[in-house]
Amino acid sequence: QSIIWLGTNDTEYHTKAKVIILTIMAPTATAPSSQEDPNLSEVGHYVVTAHPSGAVMTAVKCSFLSPDSVDVAIAKSTRLEIRQFIQPTADNDDDDDDNDSTEQLPLLLTLPINGRITTLTSIKFKHSKKDCLFFTTERGDYALISYDETLARMNMTGTAGTKANAASTNPRSSAFIGEHYPVKTHASGAFTSYSTSVMAGGRQAECGPLMAVDPLQRCVALHVYDGYVTIIPINKDYDINTNVTKGLTTGPFKDAYHARIEERTLLSMAFLETSIDYLPQLSLMHQDARGFQHVITHGVDVKAKGLVFLGSIQKEKEPSDSSSKMPAMKMPPKHDRLKISRIDGGSATLIPIPPPPSRNSSKLGGVVILGQRQVTYHSTAEGITRVVPIAPSILLSYCPVMENDGNATPNVLRFLVGDEKGKIHLLTVLRNITPEGNGDGRVTTLHFDTLGSASASSALVYLGRGRVFVGSQFGDSQLVKILETPVPVSGGGNDEKKSALDQNTYLRILEEYTNLGPIVDFDLRPCINSASSDSASRGKVHGEVGELGKARDQHRQSLVVTASGVAKDGTVRLVRNGVGMREHAAVEMTGIKGMWGLRRKFSHDDDAFLVQSFVTETRILGVQNAKDADVDAMEQEGDTDDDSEPEGGVLAEVRIPGFKSMKPTLFAGNVMVGSFDLLLQVVDDAIRLVDSETLEMVTEWTAFSGDGDDDSDDDGVPSMITVASANESGQIVVALRGGTLLYFEVNCDGSPKLQRLGVVCLDREISCINLNPFNSLTPSASESGMDIGGDRVAKKSAMVAIGLWDDFSVCLLSLRGNLINPILGQILRINLAPGGDDGNGGFSETETEHNPDDLAGSASQHMMARSLCLVTLDSLASSNNAFVNKKLSTPAMSNKVDMLLVGLGDGKLISFVVNHSESTSDGCSVHSRKEVNLGTQGIHLVPFRHAASQQSGALCPNSGAGMCVLATGDRPTVVYLTGGNGGSTSNPKLSYSTISLTAEDDDEEDGNASHRNIFVNVAAPFRSSLLFSSTTNNSSLCVADDNTMRLGMIDNIQKLHVTSYKLGMTPTKIAYHEAGRVYCVGCIGGVDGGAGGGSNSHIGGETNMGNCVRFFDDSTFEEINRIDLEPFEMILSLESVILSLYSPDSPPASSSTIEDKPFVLIGTAYAYPDEDEPTQGRVLVVECNSGDVGHVKSDTEDDNLTRYIRHVTQMPTSGGVYSISPFYNGSVLLTINSKTHLCRLSMGKNEVGELSFIGSGHHGHMLSLCVKSLARNSVSEPNRQTNQLAIVGDLMRSISLVEYLPKHEAIEEVARDYNANYMTSIEMLTDGIYLGSENFNNLFVLRYNSDATSEEARVRLDTIGEYHLGEMTNKLMGGSLIMPNNSSNGTSAMSSSSSSRVIRSKSDKAPFEQNRKVSIIIGSQTLYGTVDGSIGSVLGLNGSTFAFLSSMQRAMTSIIKPVGGIGHQYFRAFHADRCNRPSRGFVDGDLIETFLDLNRQTMEKIVDKMNTDGRWKIRDAGLGLSDPVDNHQTFMDTDVGIENDSQPVSNSSFLTVDDVLCAVEEI
Repeated sequence: QSIIWLGTNDTEYHTKAKVIILTIMAPTATAPSSQEDPNLSEVGHYVVTAHPSGAVMTAVKCSFLSPDSVDVAIAKSTRLEIRQFIQPTADNDDDDDDNDSTEQLPLLLTLPINGRITTLTSIKFKHSKKDCLFFTTERGDYALISYDETLARMNMTGTAGTKANAASTNPRSSAFIGEHYPVKTHASGAFTSYSTSVMAGGRQAECGPLMAVDPLQRCVALHVYDGYVTIIPINKDYDINTNVTKGLTTGPFKDAYHARIEERTLLSMAFLETSIDYLPQLSLMHQDARGFQHVITHGVDVKAKGLVFLGSIQKEKEPSDSSSKMPAMKMPPKHDRLKISRIDGGSATLIPIPPPPSRNSSKLGGVVILGQRQVTYHSTAEGITRVVPIAPSILLSYCPVMENDGNATPNVLRFLVGDEKGKIHLLTVLRNITPEGNGDGRVTTLHFDTLGSASASSALVYLGRGRVFVGSQFGDSQLVKILETPVPVSGGGNDEKKSALDQNTYLRILEEYTNLGPIVDFDLRPCINSASSDSASRGKVHGEVGELGKARDQHRQSLVVTASGVAKDGTVRLVRNGVGMREHAAVEMTGIKGMWGLRRKFSHDDDAFLVQSFVTETRILGVQNAKDADVDAMEQEGDTDDDSEPEGGVLAEVRIPGFKSMKPTLFAGNVMVGSFDLLLQVVDDAIRLVDSETLEMVTEWTAFSGDGDDDSDDDGVPSMITVASANESGQIVVALRGGTLLYFEVNCDGSPKLQRLGVVCLDREISCINLNPFNSLTPSASESGMDIGGDRVAKKSAMVAIGLWDDFSVCLLSLRGNLINPILGQILRINLAPGGDDGNGGFSETETEHNPDDLAGSASQHMMARSLCLVTLDSLASSNNAFVNKKLSTPAMSNKVDMLLVGLGDGKLISFVVNHSESTSDGCSVHSRKEVNLGTQGIHLVPFRHAASQQSGALCPNSGAGMCVLATGDRPTVVYLTGGNGGSTSNPKLSYSTISLTAEDDDEEDGNASHRNIFVNVAAPFRSSLLFSSTTNNSSLCVADDNTMRLGMIDNIQKLHVTSYKLGMTPTKIAYHEAGRVYCVGCIGGVDGGAGGGSNSHIGGETNMGNCVRFFDDSTFEEINRIDLEPFEMILSLESVILSLYSPDSPPASSSTIEDKPFVLIGTAYAYPDEDEPTQGRVLVVECNSGDVGHVKSDTEDDNLTRYIRHVTQMPTSGGVYSISPFYNGSVLLTINSKTHLCRLSMGKNEVGELSFIGSGHHGHMLSLCVKSLARNSVSEPNRQTNQLAIVGDLMRSISLVEYLPKHEAIEEVARDYNANYMTSIEMLTDGIYLGSENFNNLFVLRYNSDATSEEARVRLDTIGEYHLGEMTNKLMGGSLIMPNNSSNGTSAMSSSSSSRVIRSKSDKAPFEQNRKVSIIIGSQTLYGTVDGSIGSVLGLNGSTFAFLSSMQRAMTSIIKPVGGIGHQYFRAFHADRCNRPSRGFVDGDLIETFLDLNRQTMEKIVDKMNTDGRWKIRDAGLGLSDPVDNHQTFMDTDVGIENDSQPVSNSSFLTVDDVLCAVEEI
């Protein structure tokens, strides 16, 4: 950016000009043009899933992974999950055994599918022992896949995504480039490719698609288009182990065809079980024009490629091949063909029943018809019909009950049936067969018994041994067990209105699998930064809006609060990012400078002492039995009459005689040398060893006398100890004032003593020391040492890491004396500055070559190292990742990575991978430098074990605890390793999760908790079975800030945590009101919506839902109040806003206000049965008081005096209030039917607020569903411009841009999108960029051409981005789940970035910036929630970032082979009603992030493709992006020209794999 300064001097009629050109270097990554025009940060958009969908579409039992395995294939929207049933042993199969923590249905494989899965089934070929999976998608695509053990083995052994394992790459893996997923695709295609007449005259089936497979595996029937049945013949002789064949002419399937049928509305279809002599009999349930339902059966003639209808006569045909040994198949006799008319209305499912085994096997079987009022069995061949009446219900799913050994009782058939209310029923079909095998085998009786309640099931799978998988679209999926005897329903109480069946159940829930879907609505709740800020926010009263009104504009880390589920499965879900720490105890304690946990014996698992260091003293807290501590307290008080026996333990102040209590402790720990079990304390003038049995001092070394060092050669200069570190093997390193480093070891000859082995004088003061041993060097010892409860091994360290003051580097010194390096000789000196990278991932291994003064001068840019940690991170420290593939038969081998972590004083954390050289034991190098910004305070690194992160104990019973590191500061973060486990195709990746404090209410069974961010100055792992009930996970920590010490447990380490609160009703809207600290939830109660309807009744023969708004406390989730709406009134909108209270005498255009107050606005409509469109509605204004935390309530004082929900006012409307949005100047926008109005709150008579319309609204929509503005909850004036803009989403007419004109008090349409989009949600990204979602599961971006020269261009919103998401989006909302970066650059990337690619130098030359090839810059951040339960993020990208990611996306789609052969570009293309356009302006983040899990050869191939393409780098910030087709932009200014290939290109312009890896990690 250049500024020209022109100065003139007019003397003697001569003009002298002086021109000064100033060049200003940009200090951040954001281009200056992007700061001036925010639209330049929205050139493209990055769509990524944060939480995958959990709604189960369908599920099937199969043997997919191995011939003997019991697998469950689960279709979840665009993902296919494979879970494997772990057969329970006889020891843990008792009904009363609730303590078995083994996961019985672990997730082993997740496959992304380029399409929304609609049907799924398994097919087994003659020459295969494993099952194949056949599935179809929403767009009419299909695929047949099988599990490939060879690919799985290659992905497991050939993973080489990082430099550390690049050398061990299997050479054979080059043949598997692009084969990322361990599946083989045998057939794929589209149904539309068979007949053009189908697409010309047919349409997609209204009740489809439906699929049925012939029991003899002869063909597959699908109903995809109305009036047609698609038949795919199966080639049973196909061998899945042969080469993959393309197309359906040869291979697993024969030529498919569409067969026309007369039945138009098919509800269900199934193949009857017949003999091999008959043609496949396809039974169809259909509905006629009068609404009657019938069942009819047709034959499938595969050879003739058609159907043999029920009334037709099949002509006898000669075999086409005289040598064929197979007899020609025929139709059953006409009188045996199944047909039944006018069945129970509402029937939707057919269950085929096999023919009687004792009768003539040539007869056809019958069908069971599941209706709403009865279950019917019919068999035309047998001539019988059996009916059992049931309570009115909609039966959704079923599955046969059959054990895995295949043994079944011939006279009994059992089926599990699920209804819409979540009840599981047992349908029993009894035959007339005696135990001896006599009888005619006819069906005699049907029994329909209710077992209990679970989630409303969309899929049921019986696994064996009484275990049933219940897949749900409307609640959490479950694994339940069928009990032999009923048990009382937990939490049901003794309700006299409930029947005995409702109070008892035969089901017990074993496991639950989270499903957020359907996400009807969601809101963001800003995280509370600390306890002090929490108190401050709770102390706000109505008039003191303060920062509350700007909460959403400050981009604080947020929790997503969703309204999910239906009916009794309705819930409120809290989705938060990071790791939760459940607080068990907290005590006010100030001034703690350090903490360490000590075990009484080295072999013990529990810690006995907590050593606390203060400025002038050391205090010790000991764990005592609560009973003993209580007895001591009563004896001191003289009260011994209390008969209660307290349980658990307490922390009480104790004294260790051998410790110096009047000195601050620098280090404390356990030491085991030989047979000596010792405790270690290092203070500023001494090192003390204490006997762990007697707690008396054994030996001591002082800095003044050198006692304890027999071989001492002290020079007599006393000095104080400043820093110290030690490990359990007795190695001790201390730093003296002046830069002297001393190395001691505990000598166990005779009696314990301290022996000094080395000393070195450095030129600077030492700031930090660490000598933790690496556990990867000797696996046998380290593994046993890692096991909790096993034999501990004290392992020695080969090196010590030190950090120096005024020196931005870390030194690794040797602790093993040899010819190459003496003791404390330097092995490696690591320059922490970004320029220290040599470009090849290596760092200087010799003395620093830079001037120390230069380093001191750069200290203003980079703080010094304050904490070091040498640690071996274990990939077992990560939870089961739903995105990685695992193989059960392979033992889970952890991927251990030796790391060096460096915590700086300014909140940055730098990490390196330590690579040990094979030539010498002391030789090592570091690579893979990565830097993240974790806050602004200094970081202290605390390693700890976390065993709860490995949830699947059956996979790795001896895995022990995974090692993690806690980084303290104002944003405490857990650093851990994910991926890279045995049996996984995922590369190990360093991950970061912030810690939020969870304060639990022990009295609540559902675990209600509040979450807030905390500060942590010091921390220490502290494990005690007396203090914590859950001790198996060994993840308890003690943390302290300036004022409080807390003791708590770390939750499972995963990216997103979900907390559920059951409503028992269907939620429709939700809003978080920060001022009142409440969740406002709009619910549907009554007969169908769940329990607790407030005003449900039957008026005029129509069911009236009891709609209500419930208010819950944000900490305890206790219901504070409830507002019941009037009959037929339904909630359409709910919003927390800040309104400016105007004077009643002020004109409408006046900006003078009395005060600003937060309110909750509720928009409703009266849905009368005789009205197609609501003609009445109202807006309710509700005030929520959070109460004054400083006010102490008396015993007789009412709760309502400190906290209440008050109805302020209401405004009737002539239509339904579909949407509410905050607007400028403390006003709100309302969309009422087809109109958009502006409203504000004014003080009416008797000091009562009155909500009224301002001016004339905007008319011109069909139905205004949603309205959004950039005002958010701010009461300030619009920034950067004077226009007050908003966007309105119409039911059918896409998005319109409107502007409020204060002068005319009118809302006028400025521009609109002329495409016909059925909107579901909208979001205003900037003043000129708008994001929308529509009914066909697409996203699109519009741009307002405010600077266009022609009026025609200004009134049109141009479409600049189109993208098929694959799931219907219910809401878009600006916000983020992650903590924002503390840098001043508001558009910088996430904090978990590779700092070697983001740190800027203020020097003019900026040498490191010249080496940087990829800059990731993002703009807006928007969250979305879908019907299937997905939560994702849409990030705005500037031109250079979008060009890079688009080039990467093109390269990946051309190289990586998709599952099922369904193309990525085809799937992401914008698909609407009779409209298909290529995707543009968007990048698939889920695809981009799979780059981290690829093998090294595939990575290199992708990068080569990007370099060949050459369009990954531009210099014009997106101004050259002109061609919108298929992301193939025309670049006006590029560094690598794609048109002039003859131009030489320097090597610096080519990407490397590490460049791309760092960029993907950054985004």
